[in-house]
Amino acid sequence: MPTYYDDNYGHWTDTDDPDVRAFYHKVQNESVRKACNCCGRIVRIRPEYAICNSCADAQERGGY
Repeated sequence: MPTYYDDNYGHWTDTDDPDVRAFYHKVQNESVRKACNCCGRIVRIRPEYAICNSCADAQERGGY
């Protein structure tokens, strides 16, 4: 099974499912390069997102 990762959602699972793979590619096509408002890294995220997945995960665990 191929491994997919992006700065929007992190690691993707169930990538053997054609619908999941199609959604992953749709998200990649809609993503833009911009600085994360939390860590400042340049990431590829959806235009409406302000922070990357790593920072969102950290916030959910009580960080930042």
